[in-house]
Amino acid sequence: MTVETIIDRLQRHAQERPGAPAIVSPDRTVTYGELHGLVGGCAEWLVSLGVERGERVGVSILDDLTHFVVALGLASLGAAHATLATHDASSARTRFAARTGVRRVVAARPEHALPELELVTIDADRMAAWARRRPALLARPDPSALFTFFTTSGTTGEARVIPILHGRIAQQGMRAPAGCAFPMSTLEHHFVKRAFLFPILGGATVAIRGSSDLPAARLCAALGVDVVVCMTAQARDLVAEAPRAGRLPPATVVVLSGARGSAPMRRQLLEQACDAIAVNYGTQESGSIARLTERDPGRVTDTVGPPHPGVEVEIVDEHGAPLPRGEIGEIRIRAPGMAPGYLDDERATAAHFRDGWFRPGDLASFTPGGELIVHGRADDVMNLNGIKIAPVEIERALERHPAVKAVAAFPLRSAVHGEIPVVAVELAQDARADERELQRFAREALGLRAPRRVMIVEALPATLQGKVDLRRLAEMASRPE
Repeated sequence: MTVETIIDRLQRHAQERPGAPAIVSPDRTVTYGELHGLVGGCAEWLVSLGVERGERVGVSILDDLTHFVVALGLASLGAAHATLATHDASSARTRFAARTGVRRVVAARPEHALPELELVTIDADRMAAWARRRPALLARPDPSALFTFFTTSGTTGEARVIPILHGRIAQQGMRAPAGCAFPMSTLEHHFVKRAFLFPILGGATVAIRGSSDLPAARLCAALGVDVVVCMTAQARDLVAEAPRAGRLPPATVVVLSGARGSAPMRRQLLEQACDAIAVNYGTQESGSIARLTERDPGRVTDTVGPPHPGVEVEIVDEHGAPLPRGEIGEIRIRAPGMAPGYLDDERATAAHFRDGWFRPGDLASFTPGGELIVHGRADDVMNLNGIKIAPVEIERALERHPAVKAVAAFPLRSAVHGEIPVVAVELAQDARADERELQRFAREALGLRAPRRVMIVEALPATLQGKVDLRRLAEMASRPE
């Protein structure tokens, strides 16, 4: 089967529907014909700078439209891009550039230059000139060519780097939700890049904020957004905005990426901010694996739905033997578009990619009806004096308390007991509960598996990827009281 790349699709959409909107914001609309011209102009400029096929170029541009045009311009030349996010420190960008083999950086500001790397600056005047040019045919990249790099969340050390090939990202795009998508994070975040690529692959529209400070609900209504792609922390922002900005439009679905969010948070989101939530389970290595749409606040469940058609999922024991439905084991995945391994990391590749399967290290089980339940990370399971405790079982038990908004369980290392389970709790607005009450509630539900300490926090800290920052919580719990 011939796989069309993002450049193939852009060119086809520009020829068949040149006036259709590709990227919209309150500031402007960029049609497919215009986007095609911008990418072509960028490609010609890059060639004039000496960028070659197979080269790896860093991109440090905060503006989403400019960043996207440069990324696609490089792609049309058969060159790859590595996002060197402007919000990262210079040392972090330098380290990532070295890991990905970057030799030059395209940036919007001179201060984003990196030591010993050529800097090329791009400005609004150059983009405006490209917008006026006559579109030309774009070169077609090989589906097996390198397109970009994603990274893992890096919760257990430095993030692993995942090479993303043109053909594989196009295959992953076939599992994306349809319609106009509004990513609430910028394109500089690796985990949100799919939310820009997949609509263009499908001939749909990407909505971006631009210079607008409109609340998300009003922006979605103004731009005709079908899908809001956000992390759990951003979903809470939707709830916080709802009293003054109103609910999202009725047909708009909120796609939670990165983490499913607590059941109380999802119920609150449905009650106050939106009519539908799509809980997504996926990985940076494989793309989306399963997705479940919830519409009834009274029927929020623990599942993430059945695997997508064409995606194989098995639950296996420590020997790799498949387990029957209902039993918890390690998940393994075989999916179209799955990455073949990690960049320059043979040990991690051998540990996670085996016999055509990818093993993300998550524990899961299947319901009798074939829906997937994710029980957390296998390496997060705590060992308290020989008792194995999964953080997610503590979290789900405390989520049932009416005063609890969000929970995160984590271990504190102990030379005597191994790992002591601790839990951080964020209370619902105007709710009242103290640590002693929550401790008692947890003991009644979990017995010996209950956390040995409950810590109430104003808000659970989050990483840049939108996940709970467990390292910071462990530091907070280790401080003398």
